[in-house]
Amino acid sequence: MMKKLFVILSAIMLAIVFAVPAGAGAGGGDSAVGWNFYGSVRMQTFNVNQDENNPSNETGFDDRDSRWELNPVSHIGAKVHKGDIGGCFEYGHQFDYDYHHGGHGHDSSNVTLRKIYGTWDFGVGELTVGKTYTPIHFVTNQVYDNDYGLRGFGGFYVYAPMIQVEMEGFKLALIKPGLSDPHAIGFSDFDTTFPKVEASYTLAMDTFSLKAFGGWIAVEAVDAADREYDVTCYLYGVSGVVNVGPVTLKAMIWEGQNVDIYGLSYTQEVDFEPDMGTNDIRDNNGYGGVASIGVKINDVIGVEAGYGYVTGEDDPVGKNHKDEAWAVYLQAPITLAQGVMVVPEIGHYDYEEDGGNADQGYESYFGAKWQISF
Repeated sequence: MMKKLFVILSAIMLAIVFAVPAGAGAGGGDSAVGWNFYGSVRMQTFNVNQDENNPSNETGFDDRDSRWELNPVSHIGAKVHKGDIGGCFEYGHQFDYDYHHGGHGHDSSNVTLRKIYGTWDFGVGELTVGKTYTPIHFVTNQVYDNDYGLRGFGGFYVYAPMIQVEMEGFKLALIKPGLSDPHAIGFSDFDTTFPKVEASYTLAMDTFSLKAFGGWIAVEAVDAADREYDVTCYLYGVSGVVNVGPVTLKAMIWEGQNVDIYGLSYTQEVDFEPDMGTNDIRDNNGYGGVASIGVKINDVIGVEAGYGYVTGEDDPVGKNHKDEAWAVYLQAPITLAQGVMVVPEIGHYDYEEDGGNADQGYESYFGAKWQISF
């Protein structure tokens, strides 16, 4: 069944591209090349408190630290256009630091490739080849924890190598099967036959947009005894953005199965992993969502509040336990000049209790992000 689905989706994508008449969209071959370079430098300056029950806190007691670091979301890149052909590359800063496990980290001169892709406008749509945001991408404007955007509490921050076709608001992408670490959840390997499939449809109007989306991948999980387990991972949901005067509302809700193996970035204190039975897999079903409201008071200052919630099944003994976490933030973006921003923010993460009713503590913070974009 899944093989047939993949073949059908691949055939649809190829049919869309090759249905374009020869030479269509190629009229810009002699056009001049247009380059648009850009960059953004960001610092995070936060004071963070983790209580003693937080599994990320390895000190064993309440711990308070400052985070005064270059934000790895800092980047430099360029967009290129030549007729109907376009492209983009973007590099960012990479450092070796594990905040959530009490690491002390250090600066690194390494760089990381954030995006590189090419596009072809073939008249009735656009073909994208390379690494960029996938169809399910959706985050809020939360700035703590390196512009986290509540992606560990219901949001999706995903870019990956892929082949994508977009037509009239519809996107269909075949994506590199970037999965979670199999050893971290008790397996020795994940075997993949097909790429990850994601699709979305966006209805865009003057004051709002609404998007329906979904993703799927099937893998074979291999245990230490070389036994194979079929694991199906999927998610689906809706998101929307409303702009009414100075007010912006954003929201998304989703439901999924085995989303940890799927490869999404989620807080480690919530279980989204399937459990191994004697001869089978017990799937982990979860859901989540984010919402934010922002108000632009004037050209200098605004205010935004956001909330995220996720829950999964912690089911090691066949019982229907729930593992939950939520986060909330309040910020006041300040524009000092064009491209210059300071974003003071306070927030709170609460990891509630795990499936065994053990307290997983909380994390609270206050501080600011400093950003100059050019």
